[in-house]
Amino acid sequence: MPIEYDIESDSFYKEGLEKGVENTKLAMIENMLKNGVLTIAQIAEIAETTEEAVQKIAEGL
Repeated sequence: MPIEYDIESDSFYKEGLEKGVENTKLAMIENMLKNGVLTIAQIAEIAETTEEAVQKIAEGL
């Protein structure tokens, strides 16, 4: 008899998905900052985050 397991309800699975989304957003923000065309405010609006968060990432580049 096979064992069935709903991985999408697993907390580690959900945590991994959240980290993946965060990493993707971080990479997107870094690329926009490196491009230099958009302002901090524009990047924050596109990435759906705060200007302070974008500024903090910019300082780390």
